[in-house]
Amino acid sequence: MDTDLLRKRAAAQGDETHEEIARRAGIDRSAVTRVFAGTVPTLANTTALAWAYEISLDDLVPKVETKVEVPA
Repeated sequence: MDTDLLRKRAAAQGDETHEEIARRAGIDRSAVTRVFAGTVPTLANTTALAWAYEISLDDLVPKVETKVEVPA
């Protein structure tokens, strides 16, 4: 998750604390704390944060290239 983008959008709305971000998104403060600590949030929490700060899901959750090995 792009926490830098989330933090910038939150600050632009006047939300500086995890409590303020959680309140605006309608989720638990501990979920916000976990997001900023690097834990992968649930889809519901990701969506709530995106909607609260008008961030597209594509921008909030950038694509990560992964290698998938196919057995021979």
